Amino acid sequence: MVHKVTGWFSGYLLIRINGYGSRRFVNLCRNHGIELWMIRRDGSDGLLYCRIFLKDFYKLRPLARKCKVRPVVIERTGVPFILSEMYKRISFFAGVAVFFSLLLFLASRIWGISIEGQSYHTKESLLKYLERQEVYGGMAVKDVECSQIRENIRHSFEDIGWVSAQLRGSKIFIKIKEAQLVKEKQEEEEPASLIAEDGGTVISIVTSRGTAKVRAGDKVKKNKVLVSGIDKIIGDGDTLIRKRKVRAEGKVVIESIKKYEDILEEDYSRKEYTGRDKYIYNIELFGKNVFFYNPLNNLETYEKCDIIREGGQILPELSLRFPAYFWKQCFAEVKYTHAKYSLKEAEALLNERFGYYLKEQEELGYKITSAELVVKKSGGSYIASSNVKVQKEQDNYRKINKKRKKQNGNNGNDNRDTSGT
Repeated sequence: MVHKVTGWFSGYLLIRINGYGSRRFVNLCRNHGIELWMIRRDGSDGLLYCRIFLKDFYKLRPLARKCKVRPVVIERTGVPFILSEMYKRISFFAGVAVFFSLLLFLASRIWGISIEGQSYHTKESLLKYLERQEVYGGMAVKDVECSQIRENIRHSFEDIGWVSAQLRGSKIFIKIKEAQLVKEKQEEEEPASLIAEDGGTVISIVTSRGTAKVRAGDKVKKNKVLVSGIDKIIGDGDTLIRKRKVRAEGKVVIESIKKYEDILEEDYSRKEYTGRDKYIYNIELFGKNVFFYNPLNNLETYEKCDIIREGGQILPELSLRFPAYFWKQCFAEVKYTHAKYSLKEAEALLNERFGYYLKEQEELGYKITSAELVVKKSGGSYIASSNVKVQKEQDNYRKINKKRKKQNGNNGNDNRDTSGT
């Protein structure tokens, strides 16, 4: 056992001794201080097997010549032989060492900052703020203090009422909730009247605050006062006690008709791709651009082409500190030929445009109740028209402006405000 332990560090060999003088050879080795162990003889072929230290193997040549035997190495064991094999594959083991070193380095850094819950503040503005606080993608994990991040955000942003910062793996997760400030609501509490955004017919009106100026079924024009912000306080006998200025509140739905018209020329230039494409690859690092392309692909041979760009920021969650972008630009040759729209093609294209228009109106808060598109051909054009019937709950306000007080001969003591509604 001792030989295996000590021999493993210095290296030892399993050798086979051929020849009739093997017994004499073993005795000479002992006389010359060469240590052999685990000596055994194979009964089938009469050969002698033993183990010897690597440093002693080179001393065997004169003894083997004297005894007329030939020692043959059967097995090599120990650190020197392992190092020798590693040296033959030095590139492989170096790659493994670099891989694990890089893995340990990457595991010790922050490679992403996730921000959720913001509405007023953009993610980019919050990331820029964290950059100034030395919190960025690529920083060491040991330098991250989540409690300090929470405290800094609450202290710097008064409209953020709650902050959560957690470190999970190699990423920082930040969740915020924005608080509504009284100062932001001040404008909403100012006295104002509810006015019509569009002209039309009043479908329904429910007033909760202020004085209603219209009824259901009335036709109104644009900017007409629907609910006045002058609230009258009536006493006994229908006597007007006083007036007060409030912010009008109510639900007023107006139905109006929007006239839609679109024109499509019958003649047009049809774009066709020839199939000849050329590519340019662009890497952008810290504002510097590097382009890769085949110089044999001469773009000047294209009379007209479309440029299609794909790509974007590499690891966008990393940080603003390490901007890296990869773009792939395709130059696709195109040719234009003269063509004419058929009635069916024109109707399909005009209906598609009409659909975009209706979608925009819905995003503005309008409810479409009736919309029918009529397409007619006039001369060399197709004309599409429609009377779009829409309904919308009104939410436009006009502030009640105070007028200067007039003196009526009593040195200005009769101070009464008149307000435009």
